[in-house]
Amino acid sequence: MAAARCSFLALSVVLIGGAVSAADEGLIHLHFYFHEVDAGTPNATVVNVASLHKNSSTFGDVNVFDNALRAGPDPVSRLIGRAQGFALHTSLDESGGLTAITFAFSDYGGYSGSTLATLGHIGVSGPSERSIVGGTGKLRFARGYMASRLLSSTDTSIVVVFDMYFTLAR
Repeated sequence: MAAARCSFLALSVVLIGGAVSAADEGLIHLHFYFHEVDAGTPNATVVNVASLHKNSSTFGDVNVFDNALRAGPDPVSRLIGRAQGFALHTSLDESGGLTAITFAFSDYGGYSGSTLATLGHIGVSGPSERSIVGGTGKLRFARGYMASRLLSSTDTSIVVVFDMYFTLAR
């Protein structure tokens, strides 16, 4: 009987503690799509601004971008903002690099006019997680992480799906 009571108490603490924790944290989730058009094509949104190699290595390359953020994966879905930043090819084995991105929201409900700043490692394959290190406007003091994964790719463009999870310290 005591073991049953102890198990019930432990289960109650886990269930109640989880619910209270999530409510106290005020976790915010944003979901949208990043549309990038390769350099050398009309309306390019990414450009390689530095490359030190004459061979096929990308180590040391620097790319800057100003990509559309859209509500959906379709390139004509509603424009909600821009992803502006740079990517540094920092891995000798070309397995990834560093990105710094400001997500500027122009038409995203209550977050219009606000930004999120992110920083972290991106791998060349599979999903990536990076840190949300701050924000402005309604997103001031944002802290959390974002998960991204390649949704589709052509010879001239990519679409990446983003899920951002963060809290706002007040």
